[in-house]
Amino acid sequence: MADSPAQSGGDSGIQKLWPVSILTRHFAEHARINPQLVKLFREYRRAHPRASGSVYASPDNFAENLENPALASLKKFILDNVFAVAAEVNAPYWKQGMQIDVKLTGMWFQISNDAGFHEVHVHGNCSWSGVYYVQSGDSSRDRGDTRANGMLNGVTRFYGPQMEYLAGGHGDRGNYYLNDHTYDCYPRDGKLCVFPSHLKHMVFPYQGKQDRIIVSFHAVVDADEELRYGYSFG
Repeated sequence: MADSPAQSGGDSGIQKLWPVSILTRHFAEHARINPQLVKLFREYRRAHPRASGSVYASPDNFAENLENPALASLKKFILDNVFAVAAEVNAPYWKQGMQIDVKLTGMWFQISNDAGFHEVHVHGNCSWSGVYYVQSGDSSRDRGDTRANGMLNGVTRFYGPQMEYLAGGHGDRGNYYLNDHTYDCYPRDGKLCVFPSHLKHMVFPYQGKQDRIIVSFHAVVDADEELRYGYSFG
């Protein structure tokens, strides 16, 4: 019997396989760009009113024919960082000299308040998705920053794949680590979070003096070579 925690030296023989990669970065230009985005989004909402509710969501192609320097700067920041995380995780598989093209296939903004939230969901028809916090308002800043009901405020929560095996499954000290299956992304003005589109996530209800304003997006990554999957057992 080993004491806890177990101590081992040298090669343990343990391989940690199939990690989930999430990128978070801060936009250095956010103090200049974000106020322009807030103005743009509020003007768009006035010009394109939708059904009343606690969350206003623009169409995912709202910026398709829109010329706006602030939005163009944000798009470049997003594309650069999607490429960064995709290149990191695909380094063993992309051929040397391959020309990579990252495209945004959808981009929309959301303005929320009055307990607006999103249930658990995934994003389809893309390899990477993300959220950029334009105005975080009164969102929770850390785990201890909760509302009177003990709930986080406006935080994006991600669920790891192991969550699928917890409900009704056997649990003991041997698989206790499976309970560490969530990652909370705390909003900050200018913060970008890029994540695999298949990753389940949700947003806690938001209430604040300021609206919570974000940009969400879908991205696909192509190359100048035909994509081929290896189906053999070799």
